[in-house]
Parts: sequence; C-alpha cells; structure tokens
Amino acid sequence: MNEKTYILTQILEDDYGCEERPAGQAVTVLALLTDSEGNETVLRQEDQWLYDLQIEEGDTVVVLKGRLYKRKLK
Repeated sequence: MNEKTYILTQILEDDYGCEERPAGQAVTVLALLTDSEGNETVLRQEDQWLYDLQIEEGDTVVVLKGRLYKRKLK
C-alpha cells in the first residue's frame, strides 16, 4: 500500500473564535502538512494525541483515518 507522506511543518494553536472551547472538548491544534510536491494541507488534531505519540514539527507523518502518525523508517 502506498500511503502519502507529509512533513509536519507547523503546529498552530486552534482558534475557537469568539466562543470558548466547549466544556469537555479536547484541546485541538492545527497541523500544517506539506507533501513532496509542496502542497499544503491543514488538519485539526487533538493536542494530547500529538504529545502522546511524540509528533513534533519537522516529523515525517502519514494520515490514517483522520489522525497523524509518525512515518516509520524501513
């Protein structure tokens, strides 16, 4: 299976607008992803998810079922 890989170029604080984050909702961030052709994609992720998987800016990642995972080196 050929999965598309990205570089996580930036992690930005999510903007909840004039409303506060609803009670009980996880804190989210915006992950700016760049593919090998220079195309950018923004994906909302739970901040704790990135922290738990030790995903940081500059990492090579894949998107599976809407979640980021570090790309494993072969």
